[in-house]
Amino acid sequence: MNQMLTPPAPSASLDVDVLRSFIAIVDSGTIAAAADRVGRTAGAVSMQVKKLEDMLGRDLFERTRQGMSLTPQGERLLEYARRMIDLNREAMQAFSQPDLEGTVTVGIVDSFKGERLAQVLGNFACCYPKVTVNVAMSNTVNLVPDLDAGRFDVILMTPGGTHAQRKDDIVLHDEPLVWIAREASRAMRQRPVPISVAEEGCAWRKLATESLAGAEVETRIAYVSDHDSGQLAAVQADLAVAPMPRSYLQPGMVELGAKEGYPRLGNARLVMRLAEDASATARALAETIADTYGKQLSL
Repeated sequence: MNQMLTPPAPSASLDVDVLRSFIAIVDSGTIAAAADRVGRTAGAVSMQVKKLEDMLGRDLFERTRQGMSLTPQGERLLEYARRMIDLNREAMQAFSQPDLEGTVTVGIVDSFKGERLAQVLGNFACCYPKVTVNVAMSNTVNLVPDLDAGRFDVILMTPGGTHAQRKDDIVLHDEPLVWIAREASRAMRQRPVPISVAEEGCAWRKLATESLAGAEVETRIAYVSDHDSGQLAAVQADLAVAPMPRSYLQPGMVELGAKEGYPRLGNARLVMRLAEDASATARALAETIADTYGKQLSL
């Protein structure tokens, strides 16, 4: 691996589109997935990375069978790249629609919170300081009819349960749904195994119950909560096993699979849906949300 090729020329500059592809590889793990995310071919993205490495005189990725992982120099660039993308977006939005005013109401599922939500709200407020944002948290079962009734301008939902995904929905995130248990779990050795899920109509619950039909392991629904934290608490207390996105795994937890008799679940997906008569303000918020997930959105 080349630690240093040649130093970058003083006149060289970083291309925002190339940095966007660089970040997409980091977030998705492979060039193929990154290419799909940024709307380019895998060959084009690979060439962008090669040119970036040549320009900086550094190897940015370790290439393995499992995918792409950052080198120390890649980690160093990542912080700059994210800041540059954020500044570019803020500048473009500030001058494209600088005078938006009014109120926008967004409904979100429990899984969209914390750092992601803070990033969206911060970016949006920076570009549209005169807009008031009302945020309400609920489940997909309630969010969709509330959107249709005009109570929301934008919703972030998990399709596949009571409400299916539509062609005009914007996919923000997609990752494997897996069975999670505490390490050395007593709950997973019970028969039937107690599981923790959300209320009826939840996409994750539907995937779990359908996959368990005919499975080797016998289960029973022992804990029900419409909040992710409630389901996860049952796992942490070793009271149940739960179907949750793989990213929810924490130290002291394990993923269960075919070896333990648990079937595959499919993917947990987060999508965004706008009201049919969405205002310019709502569309601006939707664009900010999409950009936070590395999506290029033209509304």
